[in-house]
Amino acid sequence: MRYIAPMPTASPRLSRREFNETLPRIEKALAASDRIILRHLHGVRINHKADGSEVTVADRGAERLLRRHLAAAWPDDAVLGEEYGGTLAASGRCWLLDPIDGTASYVLGLPMFGTLVSLLIDGEPVFGCIHLSALGETTYAARGFGCWLRRGGGRARRVHVGRATSLAKAQVGLTSVKESDLARTGGRWQLSALARSAGRLRLVGDCVQYALLCRGALDAAVDPLMKPWDIGALAVCVGEAGGSISSLTGVTRELVRQSSVVAASSSALRREICARVSGTSR
Repeated sequence: MRYIAPMPTASPRLSRREFNETLPRIEKALAASDRIILRHLHGVRINHKADGSEVTVADRGAERLLRRHLAAAWPDDAVLGEEYGGTLAASGRCWLLDPIDGTASYVLGLPMFGTLVSLLIDGEPVFGCIHLSALGETTYAARGFGCWLRRGGGRARRVHVGRATSLAKAQVGLTSVKESDLARTGGRWQLSALARSAGRLRLVGDCVQYALLCRGALDAAVDPLMKPWDIGALAVCVGEAGGSISSLTGVTRELVRQSSVVAASSSALRREICARVSGTSR
């Protein structure tokens, strides 16, 4: 994966016509990728990448199919995916793909995984889908058009994060303990402090917890280790649902270039989590 230097730009967004054309095309691509992903859900063979993470024939097959759909609809757009790389372009249009976010759950036959598709314009996420294949639901958003939830073939309904609350009362989702004081080799993030401070800490995992946050079922979600394809869709959906999102160091700009994420129903809760996890709170 290579990076192209960013260029300053006003906040980009899709037009209403572009949004109306984009959504059905992406939904069609996701329906096609579902056929690959769900066919292999139980009993899939596991391989490991160079970094030790799990990968399956479904991850690779689904990404190839999604790339074909994108190339047919938008042949000039850049694409960056987890399995086949690409360019994180900071100018023009760039798609980010994670065919199975939550492969660790997928290989166990658990439904807590999803497909992430997002579009960047000039480096900024403007459209994103959190598609939960096994649960039959999609949370999607475009900048300026709100965040929506569709279950099965039903009608989409607009969703919002829950009411603001303090960390002591918050239900917080967590994917893993990587890069933290709870990891075998240790790390910078103080997740033990978060566990002691939160009203309830749930190991929900991966993109599922952000879909729950967008409709108010969780108050916050934390990921200590992220890649661009993990972040793009979440950033649009959380923002359009009325939430607040940043890295664990509190950085809110150029989110897809950050390596960690915290999202919450309010900026105050997000900042409180950042302070706890970074060890700066008293």
